[in-house]
Amino acid sequence: MSGPPQPASQPELVRAWLDAVSSTAEVPLPRGSVEEFLREQLSELIEALGQEPLRTESAAVLGTELVARGFTGEQSLSRTVEILGQALPAQPELRAVEGLIGKIVSLLAALTGGYLAALRRRLHPERARWFQDVFAAAPVGMVISRLDGTVTDTNGALTEILHHRGAELADRDLSDFFHPSEGAPLRSAYQALIGGQQDRFQRRARALTGRGDTTWVALTVAVLHDAAGTPTHYITMVEDVADLHLLEQRVRYQSLHDLLTGLPNRLHFVSHLDSLLERDRAVPVMVCKIDLDCFGVVNEGRGLGYGDFLLRSVATRLQALFAGERAFLARFDDDEFAILVQESPTTPNPATLAARINAELSEPVYLAGRGLAVSACLGIVRRAVGETETKELVRAAEATLRRARQTGRGQWALYDPAADAEQRARYALATAMPEAWENGQVSLAYQPLVRLDPNAADVGRVVGLAALLRWEHPERGMVAHEECLALAEQTGLVLTLGPWMLRQACEQLRRWREQLGAVVPPVWVELTTHLTQDPDLVAVLRDALAGAALRPGDIQLGMPVEVIVAEHGEAVDNVRTLAEIGVPTVLTRYGQASGNLVLLETLPLWGVDMASSLVRTVAQRPGSVVRSALASIVPLIRRTGAAVVVAGIDDPEQASWWRDAGADAARGAAFAPLLAPQDVPGLWR
Repeated sequence: MSGPPQPASQPELVRAWLDAVSSTAEVPLPRGSVEEFLREQLSELIEALGQEPLRTESAAVLGTELVARGFTGEQSLSRTVEILGQALPAQPELRAVEGLIGKIVSLLAALTGGYLAALRRRLHPERARWFQDVFAAAPVGMVISRLDGTVTDTNGALTEILHHRGAELADRDLSDFFHPSEGAPLRSAYQALIGGQQDRFQRRARALTGRGDTTWVALTVAVLHDAAGTPTHYITMVEDVADLHLLEQRVRYQSLHDLLTGLPNRLHFVSHLDSLLERDRAVPVMVCKIDLDCFGVVNEGRGLGYGDFLLRSVATRLQALFAGERAFLARFDDDEFAILVQESPTTPNPATLAARINAELSEPVYLAGRGLAVSACLGIVRRAVGETETKELVRAAEATLRRARQTGRGQWALYDPAADAEQRARYALATAMPEAWENGQVSLAYQPLVRLDPNAADVGRVVGLAALLRWEHPERGMVAHEECLALAEQTGLVLTLGPWMLRQACEQLRRWREQLGAVVPPVWVELTTHLTQDPDLVAVLRDALAGAALRPGDIQLGMPVEVIVAEHGEAVDNVRTLAEIGVPTVLTRYGQASGNLVLLETLPLWGVDMASSLVRTVAQRPGSVVRSALASIVPLIRRTGAAVVVAGIDDPEQASWWRDAGADAARGAAFAPLLAPQDVPGLWR
């Protein structure tokens, strides 16, 4: 049968040795000092084993030292010999030593001889004197007391720790020198030693000092026995840990609080909510997540000092606002706060609460004569405590806050299970898309773009091929292009998807033209938001064109209009650079943002692709004002020199309406379905 695994390194061996003998000492000793002693002795033993000839003096000294330090229990020697005998042969430093096993046996024999000789000397009548010398010289405080708790002896180190002279301690009950709250637990722990339930105990306690204050000490307590083995006294070792305790308290506070505002942090908030759930599952609660609007504007416009001042002010005002409630306020992130309210009959409803918070925060506060004010969005979850768990409550509040932010500044939203379930399903779909793309479930299909303009020479012909994403989801079926783009934007897939679409579309066009010639028109690729504003867009496009041996005019790029309207510097520069090298660009989702016409007059754009929501309105609501507006806007767009492209045309009536309105080209089921790459050549055959 194989034994337990042996320590493979010196630190592991020292720890195993320490665990084996620490409980066999006559007098409790600080673990750190014992560990250092064993480490030094082990180094000397290993050094002796590596020398020629072998010298065993260090092993004999080790045996003597073990006795001198009080390791005289029944198993002190046997456990030491066992640990060293099994572990020394496995030490890497000794693998090259010839005759190692024999040398180890000799060394352990010397250790045993030194130990037994020292032990015989210890049995001499002077043992009591030796014990007193060790007791007096110990670097830690030590107290000997009778079994009833009466102090009989103390050492000098204890005086330094507690600032009590020995005469003040003698003949008094040991519990008198500890804080009253420590009395009962200590008495029980001391009594347990006499009952044999354990051989020693350790704990931290508050001790009363001679200066009238308290200090934290670490106690290690054991029982002293007479020659017959009968318990006679307690011996208590006292270490000063006041500084360590203070440091631990400070670290604990900092780990649970925000240093800027002094409020509890996320960890503390979750822990508090967890405790509430365990303690009382019947009280209804409200969890409110708050996000300050445009906090970055303060930091960037006034500086970080103003931002910090504003955060402290928000914390103070929220505390005052909830002073009359059983509320727990925390700061989560840079500009996010959370409030847990145990509801009562006087607790405001969510609408009133949100209004009060925004009214309070919108009042300016002044620093150096400058006024600062903010609004906030709020996500509120209101339900009975017993209905859900901590993590779910916090998650629901954060999801509700995201929904509120989507509607604008200063808005609030109440948790909606249906909306939350829909959003979670969408997030699940987004997180599944990267794997689906890797597995080939996401691919490009192509839809012909047909000329509508009756005055054009190529009216009715295919003038472009739109490269569109499609995801063959095993459960949901086909996920369309627009949704694929939106889902990709929510994950890291967006970083690789855009360049991949460009390369795929260019390579596919090359293959078609090798097969059919120049009759195949340019491909049209809608860029992701990320790639539109990527400073490396032009380089990525050049690589894709070069890899397929295509010219700049062989590809048309769609750019989301909201990115251009936002005047993102890199995106606007990309539009201009692409025009300079001969790549036509089209604004997609056109009509959903203000300032669209201005863009057409200021940027070198080839055309616009009308927003799908507008196209659907035209198709589904014949009497809509949107129809009339578009009938007027399309000619204005054409007057700027830009083409108007429309997608999603599903029947001849829609095609006729957009043709009459002045659209330049269109695609949709009314002209041709979405085609797999191998089916596109059939358009010309």
